[in-house]
Amino acid sequence: MAKKAKKQNKKAPANELPENMLPQNILPMGERVEENKNIYISQAVYKEIHKFTKNKTTNESGGMLVGTVIEEFGKTNIVISGFVEAKFCEATPTTLKFTHETWEFVHKEIGKKHKGKKIVGWIHTHPDFGIFLSEYDKFIHQNFFSEAHQVAYVVDPIQNIEGFYFWINGNIEKCKGFYIYDKTGTQITVDTGKDESTEEKAATPLFSIKNILIAILSVAVVFLIFSNISSSKQLEKLKKEQEKLETQQVTLTNRANQALFQMQQMLAAQDTEIQELREILKEAGIIVEPETPVEPEDDTTTDTGTGNTEQGGTDNTTDSSTEETGDGTTTDTTEGETTDTTEGGTTTNE
Repeated sequence: MAKKAKKQNKKAPANELPENMLPQNILPMGERVEENKNIYISQAVYKEIHKFTKNKTTNESGGMLVGTVIEEFGKTNIVISGFVEAKFCEATPTTLKFTHETWEFVHKEIGKKHKGKKIVGWIHTHPDFGIFLSEYDKFIHQNFFSEAHQVAYVVDPIQNIEGFYFWINGNIEKCKGFYIYDKTGTQITVDTGKDESTEEKAATPLFSIKNILIAILSVAVVFLIFSNISSSKQLEKLKKEQEKLETQQVTLTNRANQALFQMQQMLAAQDTEIQELREILKEAGIIVEPETPVEPEDDTTTDTGTGNTEQGGTDNTTDSSTEETGDGTTTDTTEGETTDTTEGGTTTNE
């Protein structure tokens, strides 16, 4: 009987606790959880998972978390006592898909090595992407791990950070902390300097490419913000100056129109005064309007019978002389004219 008891003790897992008993030997990781759930993970399982994920730096990898759920002290206590690698899965650097073959393998392994236990969550890696649940991760959790006690465990093997997510009031929330446990009297030798909560372990080399790119982008964003602010101020200033110039232009135009109107009124008033003064001077006899001269009409009369011309009632007589030639011809010569008389009684004046 003693030999059988020894064999049974050898077969029992080293991290197995008495049924429905919360771990007493624990090491808190991260902050105290104020929600109504606590997460406990065996030291052996914790180290096994980190050993499994250590070299998984290219594609995502993962597996199933198995254990029990203990309701005590008003809290749901999720105790993780086993890990099953998700073989036959389809993985990329940003996604992990559990195939039918994966689920068949997992259930067989649970039946062989973790009898009486159930799947209490899943674990997958984010190589150098940090700790979060992508939309695809949330889809997996909502459709395959929708029980209130099932958790999601994310490990970044490059940045050496980790974090748990669980269901709180129907939402997937990040857990602030968890507990590593072991049997009473067993020392927990987890290096807390490396395996602390997400916030404490998120530190990366100061001059890594990722940090440099983030710094450059941050500076660029700040520069753009200040440039936009400066441009907005300049545009606002230019707009105000333009409005001021337009106001001044309108004022000057109105003043010019008023001045022109006043000048027109003054000219009209002066013209009226001039006309009135002119009338007064006329009545006083100081100004005499000049009479319009009448041009005399020309009256010219010519008497062809006597050879005399009468112009304007004045008789003009031209002195003449008569010469008689030897041939019986008489020549009448007038100053400026010559008259030839022939025998036939014909007289020609030139």
